[in-house]
Amino acid sequence: MFRYFCADDCIKNDRVYVEGGDAKHLKTILRAQPGDKISVVTESKEYIAEIMEVNKESIICSLIKEITTNNETKINLALCQGIPKQTKMETIIQQNVELGVKNFIPLITERTVVKLNEKDREQKKLDRWRKIARESAKQSKRNIIPTVENIMTVKELIEKLKNEDALVLVPYELEEVKLLKEVLTEPKQNYYIVIGPEGGFDITEIEMFQEIGAHIVTLGKRILRTETAGVVTASVVMYACNEMAP
Repeated sequence: MFRYFCADDCIKNDRVYVEGGDAKHLKTILRAQPGDKISVVTESKEYIAEIMEVNKESIICSLIKEITTNNETKINLALCQGIPKQTKMETIIQQNVELGVKNFIPLITERTVVKLNEKDREQKKLDRWRKIARESAKQSKRNIIPTVENIMTVKELIEKLKNEDALVLVPYELEEVKLLKEVLTEPKQNYYIVIGPEGGFDITEIEMFQEIGAHIVTLGKRILRTETAGVVTASVVMYACNEMAP
């Protein structure tokens, strides 16, 4: 069933107006007709709605009933990802949205290859990543659209994490002692996973994370790609917190 995300104030008199790209998708791809049902997700509730009218610029729907199902995790999991080359970031966001990650922070690190010198180019990247998060949230039946924050440097992230009450996990290929499972003995409310780009983190960056109490952990003997490491770490955290159960 098609999922439409909107703000609470978009619903008036039990009616919701689907506009823009969502309306176009319903009309041209799904061939929506009056009588068809869609799911409407607001900031606080979810509804089943019936399409009443299909117009040129919008689709008018009537709310039928409220849905009480909550598909969100009890924990808050954020992924801070060193920006990789090509379109790998899109895959990273898509897969981690499906897992339940609620927040993404794109990172510029010492070894980041991608150059985003122009503001308009940076904004285009952010717009694309946010669109991916939105579409993936629809597909995976999320109750929220995960946020993609503005791009940060490692120093900016460090300053942000200093004020957070959270468990910070930094998988590092040169760490050989501390295992991820050893850190996850007691479930927490908030988690930050920090993943480096293709070249990994510079040792000075690792030292910066250590200074704020982050856990530098190993993911095993094999080296994982940057697009794999976040998914693996998030999956282990979800499992340890009993978030993989139905």
